[in-house]
Amino acid sequence: MTDTQWWRQAVGYQIYPQSFFDSNQDGIGDLPGIQAKVAYLQSLGVDFVWISSFYASGHVDSGYDVTNYRDVDPQFGTLADFDALIQALHAAGLKVVLDLALNHTSDQHPWFQAARRAKDDPHHDYYIWQPSDGQTPPNNWESVFGDSAWTANPATGEAYLHSFAVAQPDLNWENPAVQREMQAIIQWWADRGVDGFRLDGVTHLKKNADFADVADPRTDYARDFAGTAPYLAALKPVLTRNHLLVIGEAGGVDMATAKQWLDPEQGIFDLLLEFDHVHFWEANESKLPMTALRENLSKWQLALENHAWNALFIENHDLPRAVSYYGDGTAYPRRSAQALGMWYMLMKGTPFIYQGQELGLPNAHFHHIQDYRDLDSLNYYRRQLAAGTPETAVLGQLATKSRDNARTPMPWTPDQYGGFSTHQPWIGLTPGLATRNVQVERSDPHSVLTFYQQLIQLKKSVPALQLGRYELIDTHDNQLYVYRRSYNGDNWQVVVNMSSHLATTQEFDLTASELILTNLRVDADSDDQEIQPWEARLYHLRKLEQ
Repeated sequence: MTDTQWWRQAVGYQIYPQSFFDSNQDGIGDLPGIQAKVAYLQSLGVDFVWISSFYASGHVDSGYDVTNYRDVDPQFGTLADFDALIQALHAAGLKVVLDLALNHTSDQHPWFQAARRAKDDPHHDYYIWQPSDGQTPPNNWESVFGDSAWTANPATGEAYLHSFAVAQPDLNWENPAVQREMQAIIQWWADRGVDGFRLDGVTHLKKNADFADVADPRTDYARDFAGTAPYLAALKPVLTRNHLLVIGEAGGVDMATAKQWLDPEQGIFDLLLEFDHVHFWEANESKLPMTALRENLSKWQLALENHAWNALFIENHDLPRAVSYYGDGTAYPRRSAQALGMWYMLMKGTPFIYQGQELGLPNAHFHHIQDYRDLDSLNYYRRQLAAGTPETAVLGQLATKSRDNARTPMPWTPDQYGGFSTHQPWIGLTPGLATRNVQVERSDPHSVLTFYQQLIQLKKSVPALQLGRYELIDTHDNQLYVYRRSYNGDNWQVVVNMSSHLATTQEFDLTASELILTNLRVDADSDDQEIQPWEARLYHLRKLEQ
């Protein structure tokens, strides 16, 4: 394994800067706040941080509507603050990955401000336009956030495309000038010492060239993954010569495309954040079917074996809290949070931890629409009320799946506002902070935080848990997730009861094994076939494979 593949032996930590730590006490997290918590990141044992968008922004979609890719938004600090942060992280042995939104800019970006004024402006072709009478959209395409994906621009007699918010016009990647702009932006940040990028929204880049109506107005006009490849190839030289880790956000990508994009020689990405295992969330089900979860994750584990590398995650800034969806945040909040950690982190791949996940934070449980800040949630609320859905039902749905559930401030202490700030935070805090915070959990040997530290140490120190082959042990039930990791005759087995009920199985023998880690206080040589609700066990198998 070469030094350029350091990420295969690493654990990543995603930071949502607005909610991590507020250094200047204005209620908003910032870059100096991240720097103030470098020692905490070291204590976790992670190897790199992925920092969500902090560029100058129009503040419509939480920083992903960028007005200047070469500057820090004033609420987060300055470029000098960024330089100090990256120096501190590097001094602590931590690498730095930045978000880069490729699909769109803000409508306040100077490119778009010039583009919308006249068709003959050089920046006009930076964006995607169709003739418009100002009344009827050019086609039936819809944005991810709902409503038409087109907004009229009277000055040019056209409408511009926005796959997301009205204030996020899509870039025209057919234009080589756009590709050169992004190449230059990547180089600019690489020159400041950045170690990698998470490329946001890459599956949206290629649009249907005929602009015809589509069967699924929200997705079908941007599903030409083969057509996306030349755009990504244009970025490869700058990424390669700077030895940058390249992570792709690739919701909806098929396996054949994933293998091409991850190919060590011809591909563009080192890791893909694919969303197959979280697409079930959109149906608002109370629980994921375990059979589907086993099948889905095993498919990716086996398909990429000896070919590419998996990215492992169950939370990020766009998803609800895992313990409130996969787990049982009511009866077994601590135990299910620990079980979920063992379940996904010890598979083959690079694990990502989202801030607060290591504390077992649940969903925010907001009760009023005034509590929400997320554009998608506010739009959903408006559309559902207009469709006649009762407000209580809409708020119940948002309490389950709103992106704001994972965007609440990180709780550091039991103090007011969780030690995040001395000022009222920009968004409300998650309940239960008196007992669920870093200060309390780091002193508790049985806490979720302590368990995550143990998992990270095992992941990084046991070759079989890094490099070993993944083998699903199908228990043919809707409770257990069991798999084995094997490397050079060294065998480890993970057993997790992903339910709130007692589970039993005869599908594996635990007698010839040593229990290494569990989230229950049991005897270390336990081989009990009865597995308690949300119990997680890691075994080192004594009997080697023949």
